[in-house]
Amino acid sequence: MLKNRKILFLFSMILILGLAVMLSGCNGSGTKNEAVNKPDYFYSQIELGMAKDQVETALGVTPEEIDDTYVYTDEQTGFGVQISYDASDLVISKILYHENDSEVMGLSDASVTEDQLPSITEGMTYDEVKQILGSEGTEMIQMSNPVDPNNPIVMMIWFNDDQTGFYVTFLGHQGTVKSVKFWK
Repeated sequence: MLKNRKILFLFSMILILGLAVMLSGCNGSGTKNEAVNKPDYFYSQIELGMAKDQVETALGVTPEEIDDTYVYTDEQTGFGVQISYDASDLVISKILYHENDSEVMGLSDASVTEDQLPSITEGMTYDEVKQILGSEGTEMIQMSNPVDPNNPIVMMIWFNDDQTGFYVTFLGHQGTVKSVKFWK
């Protein structure tokens, strides 16, 4: 009987310890720990119109200033976000960043060909483009649209392993095609 109590006590302690270890990283606050193996984490935390101090609080790193933009890099992934601010220190553009551009292109796992280019025309929806190209695109740029503030200008990519692929510019997040280019 005493042996069963010891086993039950030991089992309970192992269970409690295991739960404590599992939950220690899950505080629901959206910390940088979530960035592990998520290259677009910094990019996804930023919204157009955010104040610079909000950006710096959200990302928790000191930016590097490059050509009037600010680059916030996650040390864990090497990826980050390059931000332009307006005169009021509000975000007007964000670019998915890595010091080696091929790393950004490598986030796309498309299988596309230049032959698909004529099929993509101005005014098509994101879903139509996705159907033609066979997969989700990877958003890499978002910027304020001075003509229509409710529809930002968004560039998405569909790139192959050999770093050829499509740059498609949309009006609005997953909106309608404004321009398309095949890069080779």
